[in-house]
Amino acid sequence: MNKIQNYGPLVIRIAVGALFLTTGFSKLANPDGVIAFLGGLGFGAAAFWAWLLLLSEIVFGLLILLGGMTKLTVWPLVVILLVAIFKIYFPSYLDGQNGAKTDLLFHIVALASLLSLFLTGAGALSLEALRKK
Repeated sequence: MNKIQNYGPLVIRIAVGALFLTTGFSKLANPDGVIAFLGGLGFGAAAFWAWLLLLSEIVFGLLILLGGMTKLTVWPLVVILLVAIFKIYFPSYLDGQNGAKTDLLFHIVALASLLSLFLTGAGALSLEALRKK
């Protein structure tokens, strides 16, 4: 990878890290709403899953942003996106709900971005790059 190409993963890390930090902190602002939402979807022990979800989004989102342990960090977020896609957004799309197609595609792009980071690594200006020096 030439020098400029090494910054491609940085762009993805900033976008995806910010995405998960934003959603994680918004859930932290209203954990009872997340608990109720997950309970409404049929998740048993909804409080446990809600807290696991929001803390995962914050912790792993921060690690993605900083480029730490990227090849491991992407997988919990991939699971979160897959659950959201198949439990919420794909069924909404099939039901013809307004905005569901955009929501579904947004989550697929985020999923592709995480998989890209897995394949390329964290790239420039990351904790991983600092550790290699």
